[in-house]
Amino acid sequence: MARLPYATPAQLAELMRQSGLPENTPATNAFFTLAHTPAVGACALRLVLALLTETDLDPTLRELVILRVAQRCDGPYAWSQHVAIAETVGVCETQIAALEAGEKPAHLFDDRERTAFAFADKVVDSAGCTNDTFALVREMFSPRQVVELLLLIGYFRMICGLVTTLDVDPEPPFGMKILKLAHHTVCGEEQLHTAQHES
Repeated sequence: MARLPYATPAQLAELMRQSGLPENTPATNAFFTLAHTPAVGACALRLVLALLTETDLDPTLRELVILRVAQRCDGPYAWSQHVAIAETVGVCETQIAALEAGEKPAHLFDDRERTAFAFADKVVDSAGCTNDTFALVREMFSPRQVVELLLLIGYFRMICGLVTTLDVDPEPPFGMKILKLAHHTVCGEEQLHTAQHES
């Protein structure tokens, strides 16, 4: 049972208005939690949407890193939500099982993925990184990707702390539905802008 009461429908409506997400976005327990602070919560939603749709990171690597952070931070809510997303972008069951057990064997993960895991582990553990680990990261990732990895790791470290500390009630996966709704909204706005520009 959640440690805080969920926000009111009016607070949720304000969160969604400020977030820019479509009106038919699922009303999730995580959103009802963030809705206690609609302005800040909306910024958090815009950030995660950008991290899931606007980075230069391969979607498979992105989801593997999120799962690694969720496992290291003991974040079952984020874990279950992102297992569902990970499966849709090509992460296999054996990889998910290994990450759930805290493992990263070479026969399941390539050097780039294991380097990203090591980077995530350092940042989760100490909010920093050794020179040796960072040198490996720089060999495999561009400056843009390094910053995106750090933002991704930091965001999911934060959100795991929020939902785990508050015992936010688990629920069926909803992430892919929200990503699809957001994609349709963006595409619709782009088409409208193009039509207005051409007229």
